[in-house]
Amino acid sequence: MTEVQHEDVAAYALGLLDEGERAAFERHLAGCPSCAAEVGMFAEMGELIKGVHPDDLLPSPPDPQVESLLVRRAAAERRRRGLHRTLTAAAACVLIATGVLLAVRSFAAGPNPDSVHSPAAALLMTGKTYSETDPASGVTAVVGLEDKGWGTHVALQLKGVKGPLQCRLLAVGDDGRSEVVASWGVPDKGYGVPGAPDALLLHGGTSLTQDQLNHFTVETFDGRTLASIAV
Repeated sequence: MTEVQHEDVAAYALGLLDEGERAAFERHLAGCPSCAAEVGMFAEMGELIKGVHPDDLLPSPPDPQVESLLVRRAAAERRRRGLHRTLTAAAACVLIATGVLLAVRSFAAGPNPDSVHSPAAALLMTGKTYSETDPASGVTAVVGLEDKGWGTHVALQLKGVKGPLQCRLLAVGDDGRSEVVASWGVPDKGYGVPGAPDALLLHGGTSLTQDQLNHFTVETFDGRTLASIAV
């Protein structure tokens, strides 16, 4: 194997080789301990080369006393392979690493139904919405609707309610049929009130289609109506 092929360790670690070159180098790598040892070192070059022009890496002519072998080889590879190709590979590595980290954090934390990034919040932003503030209870309710093959996906935002309470959201059709969309408990501090300003966000579903719906009712388990939202 030629010296040029040995120098491909930098391009291999940075993902710059095409399919044929990569396969050939991997065969070489299996029998070359020195190249294998250098792969991990060059894999860290992604951060080093970001935002740096190749002409900035080396004086002309290069000064071997102030320039490391790592930088010389990386710069040579960048000149040989092209700046755009190298930066693209480095950026891809950063994006992939960031995506994996965010996915791990999201999985570890678990879903948060009260988050502004929850499915309920997304539906309230993208679906057809209706709202009502009940003058007697002071409760403000907003529902968001989305057609589904099985019926209607429903999101609810609820403010101005204090606990402790057990509540449910009912979907009522034009024919008088009603279905429970969701049920929940309101803690002592409540939702969307002084001391607990965050609204309740939740979502559920009904077999009633949007053209069959008449209104939604937010009520307590003992039958007290907190809000009624016409649709």
